Amino acid sequence: MRILRGLILLMYFLWCVTPLGSCQSPLPGTAPFYYGDEADVSTERPKPDKSAEGEGKETLPQPDPPNPEPPPETETPVDPEPPPETEPPADPEPPPETEPPPDPEPPPETEPPEDPEPPPEPDRKNTRLYVLMYHHFVPEGKKCNNWMVTDSRFREDLQWLADQGWVTVLPGQLAAGEALPEKAVMLTFDDGYRSNYELAYPLLQEFQAKAVISIIVKNVDDQKSAFLTWDMCREMANSGLVEIGSHTYASHDENEYGIKRLQGESREEYEARIFPDLQSSIDLIEENLGGVPRFFAYPNGVKEAWAAGFIQKHFSLTAVTRHGFCDVSKGLYSLKRCNVSMGVPLSEILPS
Repeated sequence: MRILRGLILLMYFLWCVTPLGSCQSPLPGTAPFYYGDEADVSTERPKPDKSAEGEGKETLPQPDPPNPEPPPETETPVDPEPPPETEPPADPEPPPETEPPPDPEPPPETEPPEDPEPPPEPDRKNTRLYVLMYHHFVPEGKKCNNWMVTDSRFREDLQWLADQGWVTVLPGQLAAGEALPEKAVMLTFDDGYRSNYELAYPLLQEFQAKAVISIIVKNVDDQKSAFLTWDMCREMANSGLVEIGSHTYASHDENEYGIKRLQGESREEYEARIFPDLQSSIDLIEENLGGVPRFFAYPNGVKEAWAAGFIQKHFSLTAVTRHGFCDVSKGLYSLKRCNVSMGVPLSEILPS
């Protein structure tokens, strides 16, 4: 093989050194040998390069490159044995069938919520007040007029009020704006008789009932025997069950004019007579009891327009003697009062 390869190289060398003319055209029956990709092959001869040598100068063709050494003969490779036939892979087994998840259970049916109950109506503020008027108390068996009741009758009254759910209130509570209980009643005692302390006050303590006593201040200050003393007033006021109000200083007398103007009296004369009287009652109550009175009871239940401004400036509540209940939402002046006498039980005055 080596000798044969050498002979081939020698023959190739000799062929290349033959005259150029014989190398410019292929031998008959032979095809030119080209390098490169068949797609780039062109049968046209190359044109002279005029840019390198100048126009008109023909460049000599360059010899073809020598034929490369033919590759050594190799045995025709034996076709590789085809790989053993293998069975096509079996189709992959489908995943085991699984039961579809059960549909989620619907939430248990619930009854539609009932309409919410409306909130309870707020308790309506009570504005109705009953005011009872007492004057003098006498022991059982004594004869009474329309302005008097016995101590036994007064006990019956307090028991009936308690049984029926009535709650006694004081002027100070109303003046402070406290809400009235559902069944509110105010007990008022006029004039300031000693019996208010000796007969009525022990019953107030027994039933823990409250009352306001409007005193004719001059009778107390002069220590008249039928009337209260300052010590009695102080003791009752300190108990928290009794308030002391004004029934004038000395304008509640037998002539029953009270604070009313006199015939032919000028306003200046009226104010000079009445205003100092009312002011004295206020000053003496404050001096002896340590507190300014809030409640004023008109003598004989008679009002006077000329005194209205003064009275409203100095008192929080006033009362007359007209029968009926009071609507405190309309104010605390000129409160109506129901007189209590022996012939009329409370059940006929107050609703059960």
